[in-house]
Amino acid sequence: MGDLVNKIRGNLVWGLLALCIVYGLGFVCPLFSASERELQTSIKEYEQKHSYDPYDENIRKQLSILYHNYSMELADQGLWDQAIENQKRAFDLEPDIEQIKNALAYLYNCRGLEFKDSGKYDSAIRDLKAAIDFNPEELVLKKNIAAVYLSWADDFFKENEYSNAERMLVNVEHYDLDNPYLYVLKGEIAYVRDNYYSTKDNWQKALKLNPSLYQVRMKLEKLEKEQDLERNFSVREIENFKLKFEGIDTEGLADKAAEILRNSYKQVGKDFDLYPRATVPVIIYPPVKLKKLDYFPDWAAGTYDGKIRFSEDLGKDYLQMQAVLHHEYTHVIVRIIGGDNVPLWLNEGLAEFEAKQFKSAAIKKSRIEIIKRAIENKTIFPLDKLGSMDLSKLSYLSPNRIELVYAQSEAFVQYIINRSSLYDMKKLLEQLGKGTNVYKAVKDVLFVELDVLERDWRNEYR
Repeated sequence: MGDLVNKIRGNLVWGLLALCIVYGLGFVCPLFSASERELQTSIKEYEQKHSYDPYDENIRKQLSILYHNYSMELADQGLWDQAIENQKRAFDLEPDIEQIKNALAYLYNCRGLEFKDSGKYDSAIRDLKAAIDFNPEELVLKKNIAAVYLSWADDFFKENEYSNAERMLVNVEHYDLDNPYLYVLKGEIAYVRDNYYSTKDNWQKALKLNPSLYQVRMKLEKLEKEQDLERNFSVREIENFKLKFEGIDTEGLADKAAEILRNSYKQVGKDFDLYPRATVPVIIYPPVKLKKLDYFPDWAAGTYDGKIRFSEDLGKDYLQMQAVLHHEYTHVIVRIIGGDNVPLWLNEGLAEFEAKQFKSAAIKKSRIEIIKRAIENKTIFPLDKLGSMDLSKLSYLSPNRIELVYAQSEAFVQYIINRSSLYDMKKLLEQLGKGTNVYKAVKDVLFVELDVLERDWRNEYR
C-alpha cells in the first residue's frame, strides 16, 4: 500500500514542478533562477507598489508571480506551511489562474502526505480535501486521500476496532472504488467476524483488480480449508470472546476456555493497561481436524493469527490450558500495540512472561538450565537471528532448539522488565507500532543499546 502512495505522490509532484505561468506580459515565469533573497526583495518592492496602486493590473499579476515563485522555492526545501501561505497570497491576487490552483493542490497534497506518514490522519485528510478543492479533476489526489483513509482503517483493524475501520473504508469507497487493498481489508474484517462468504467475495474482488496479490491468494486457499473444517461448529459468545467448537461434548471445554480467557483479559489487560472492546475469535479443533491445518505447527499447543486456535486435547491439563491461553491472549495485546513490527523474541518473551505463573517449578528450573548450557556451549541464539525468525522458520528447528527459543526469549524479556518495568515494555511496543526499528526503540525508551542489554543478560547467567 505504501508503494502505491509513493508512486502516485511522485506522479503529481513531477507533473506540477514543471509549472510555468504565462500572463501575456511579455515574459514567462516562474523565475526559478532567482535567489531566495532576490525574491524576497522583489516581493517587498511589489507589495509596496501594490499598496500604492492596488488597481494596477500589471503590478498585481507580477506580485502574484513572485509569491508563486517564492512558494515553490520554499516547497523545494520542504517548508510546506510557508509555501502554502505564499501560494495562497498568489491565489488571492489571481484566483482564476489554473497554474496557481494546481500549485496549491500540489502543496496541500505534499503536506497532507507528510501528515499521513506521521500518523496525523485528520490533518492529512484536511489538506488532501483542500487539494481536491483546488484541482477537483485530478484523479491522483482522490487516490491519495483514499490511501490515507485506508491507512487509518488499517490502524483501527490492528487495534481490533473493526467498526471504526469499516467507517474509514466507506470513505475509501467514495474516493477510490478500484483500490484492491480496500477489498483486502474488508475481507480481513469479515474473516475475523467469521463471515466467510463476505471474506471470499472481497478477496476475489481484490485479486481481480490486482492478480499479483500472492498473500491474498494464499489466504483464500486457507479460508476454503477452514470453512470446510468448521462447517458444523457451534458458536458461543462470552463477553469479549467468540468461541467455535464441534459437538455438545465440547461445550464444557469451551466454558473453561472462556473462563480462562476472561481472566487473561483482566490480568494481561492490567499489565498493559489495555482492554480491547472488540471480540476475539477462538476456535477449538478436534485433534484430527487440527492436523489438517498444515500451517498449524505440530509442536505448538496453540497459535494466534488473528484467531486463537488450539486442540481439544489441551483440556486434559487445566494448568497447561491456562498457560497456553494466557500466552495466546498476550499475542492479541502485543499485536494491538505493536502491530506486525514486534520481533519474535519480544513477542514470545512477553507471552511466556504472562504465562509463567501457570508453569511448574520443575519447568522453570529446566529452562534456566537450558539457557546456562546454551551459553556455556555457545549455542545460544544471537538476538538478531531470533528477531528475524517467525513461526514457519521455527518449524525447521529441532524440539530442543525450539525450546531454547522460548526459554531464551522469556528470560531476556524478564531481565528487561526487572531492569525497567512493564510500563516501559508497553512504551517500547508503542514505538514499534509506529514503525520504529527495535534497536532505536530500545535506545529511545530504555536509554541503552540493545546489544548492551543482551551482553549484560548473558553475563548475569554466566
